[in-house]
Amino acid sequence: MKTATVTSIAGGFRAELIQLSRSRLFLFLVTLQAIAFLLLVSLFGLTGSRAPIAVVSNDAGNYAKEFISTLASTHHSFRIEPMSSEAAACSIKSGNIVAVITIPSDFSQSVLYFKPATIRVDVDNIDTDMTEDVQRALPSAIVSFGRKIGTPDIRLRVNETDLIGHDTDFIPYLVVSGLVLDAFVIAAILSAMTVAREFERRTVMLLITSPVHPMMPLIGRIAATNLVASAAMVVPALVVVYGYHIHPLHPIASVFSLFVCTCIFSCIGVALGAWIKRTVPVAALVMGLSLPIYVCSGSLEPARFDGYKIWFSAHLTPVYYAVGIVQDSFHGLHVTPESVATDAFALVGWAAASLAVAAIVVRRQFR
Repeated sequence: MKTATVTSIAGGFRAELIQLSRSRLFLFLVTLQAIAFLLLVSLFGLTGSRAPIAVVSNDAGNYAKEFISTLASTHHSFRIEPMSSEAAACSIKSGNIVAVITIPSDFSQSVLYFKPATIRVDVDNIDTDMTEDVQRALPSAIVSFGRKIGTPDIRLRVNETDLIGHDTDFIPYLVVSGLVLDAFVIAAILSAMTVAREFERRTVMLLITSPVHPMMPLIGRIAATNLVASAAMVVPALVVVYGYHIHPLHPIASVFSLFVCTCIFSCIGVALGAWIKRTVPVAALVMGLSLPIYVCSGSLEPARFDGYKIWFSAHLTPVYYAVGIVQDSFHGLHVTPESVATDAFALVGWAAASLAVAAIVVRRQFR
């Protein structure tokens, strides 16, 4: 009895090793997904940790310089950038910085003689999470500054001015961006598995030998998949509207962006399915790619606040432009330096390009 148990365990062990050795691609993609999640964790650390704040100092005194130094070292969620008032006004208007802190000309004099000084703060309150970070940073910096100069009872006031007339909480911002991720996961996985299944079950050979072009039945399948994916997207959209009570300001623009996203991601899924030719590995690949692309494309906060490298790489994905459109259509927020019309043209361009790439990849697999 004991020998039979050991033999069965050993046999199962050997059988699984053989099975895994035949699935090297799947193991590679699973490992790639693990790496992608490590990158995801890193992206969570990077986003929101390098958002730039302009400091306009109208005072050349030592106390003003010391306060700027304290502000830069006290709160680690931002990158302090000294600017002139003209450059700062231009930067915050174009969306390149989170806020402008203006130090008055009498700052050092007021600190020296224990008089109250007012620090002006202009905030791009596109996301209340970042606005609250600014609000938390300043009192902390003021307290640290007072301790440094030996005056804990320093009298500094903060006068905040918001650029946008309404606040958008962090969760509503994330949820709306999440619709783009839903479109990616649903459309890409359904299309990828549809195409991969044809190769995996070898039914693609029947398509090749059929009297019609093999692309025709496949196009029909993809069209059906697109229809199902579009219908499936109605569910998360209703959850956003009725569950989270987030009503789009421009419903047509919302529907347009999500539909085009579904088409783009469906084409991407077709290309991946034809390339991988296996259902489970391609599903793992899509899931592994979805979250990193989502995080670094302005879905958590405007990508322009996350540093040039992330902002530049965000332009290389359709998610960046889709988030720009859905945030404007739902919340009226302009989260990309590009106009909404530019984002829409870019999204349509992505749709045409992804369709062309999918067609090329599939045609090559039929040769």
